[in-house]
Amino acid sequence: MLGGVLSGKKRRVAGVGTKTAGRTHETSRGIVAMPARPRETVWAAEPHTIAKIKLLSAYLKAWFSILGTRPVRQGRDLLYVDGFAGPGEYRNYPDGSPTIAVQAAVSCLGTHTDNWKAGDIHCAFIELDEARLNHLEQRMKSVQTHPRVHLHFYTGTFASQLRRVRADIPIGFQDDSPLFVFIDPFGATGVPFATVSDVLASWCSEVLSNFDADGIARNLCNDHVLDEIFGDGSWHPVRNEHLSFEMQCRRLLSLYKEKLKGQPSVKHVFSFEMRGSDESLNYNLVFATGHPRGLEKMKQAMKTIDQSGEYSFTDADVGQPRLFRFDNPVEFARKMHETFAGKRLRPHQWDSWALDETPFVNAKKMLTFLEKNGQIEVEPTPGSSRKPGTFPEGKVRSIRFRALNEDA
Repeated sequence: MLGGVLSGKKRRVAGVGTKTAGRTHETSRGIVAMPARPRETVWAAEPHTIAKIKLLSAYLKAWFSILGTRPVRQGRDLLYVDGFAGPGEYRNYPDGSPTIAVQAAVSCLGTHTDNWKAGDIHCAFIELDEARLNHLEQRMKSVQTHPRVHLHFYTGTFASQLRRVRADIPIGFQDDSPLFVFIDPFGATGVPFATVSDVLASWCSEVLSNFDADGIARNLCNDHVLDEIFGDGSWHPVRNEHLSFEMQCRRLLSLYKEKLKGQPSVKHVFSFEMRGSDESLNYNLVFATGHPRGLEKMKQAMKTIDQSGEYSFTDADVGQPRLFRFDNPVEFARKMHETFAGKRLRPHQWDSWALDETPFVNAKKMLTFLEKNGQIEVEPTPGSSRKPGTFPEGKVRSIRFRALNEDA
């Protein structure tokens, strides 16, 4: 039970925009219309929502474990922020994103009792709807916790309450303090780019965001809304391009990724579409991080969902998006060959490309396919030997990708 942990919580009430029945939302420019959202305090989760929660759970378990046990984090607190927390449960599923975050934190502290290096774990939950936040607080009373896990509750908009989180837990926003922010709004509004940029100012911060490309594309006539989402007018040319609606969505997503990549602390941005077993698109998730290991762990978390057979993913290539599963690298192997045809690469080059441009954490599966089909020439490290189709570390000096019209 929570015991004395809740005594340290902070409860903030914005007082504006909380009586909207889920149909409008407060922004810095006033109240704007939003797509339909659940009116109830607790509602039934769609399958894609449950899959998203499982994905987040898998990633947070890795995030807490890695950052909590590194000696460099000695005594440094960890901060997780849920920007659109909800009630903490669904009618048909016992856990929302807040509950799985606390469960992941408690599990990691229990597993790493002897080698935990970090300080305490703070979980901050922001929710605009006061009734849902009240429900969340009650739900949390039934969640097992730990003396080193501290819960903080805030009522109001994501942007306004994140400023209060910073005031209450300033250590989470310092350059060397781990910060992970989950941003999962209803619809296209409520997430100013200035706020996201502020979160990503630290090289040790990460963001996983639900980017509603369809909703944003439907707002192309609303300069105020999109200027806030993108932080400027860089999206304006998309409105004048003669594109299909789907291509507009992809262009806007691509532009948003470029904006994230422009943040000094962000080194990797990976976006993917979650699709159901019938391959119907549910939404885009965008992950931004400053460290390659963060992206590796996010992809591994995706793989756990992929293996269930209930979900697959699509890359967010603005040109020709590809449906992918983690056990089938063929399409991305072809993309790799097209990208590097006629060139010679070193190991760090092909693995860096694979991490940033494909679902995989390294290029081995793609290279195996390409070698089998005679599309690459492998130069081993002098004095070493290797089995064809394998690429052991230290045993491959370089790889030449045959030209597209070159015979094997």
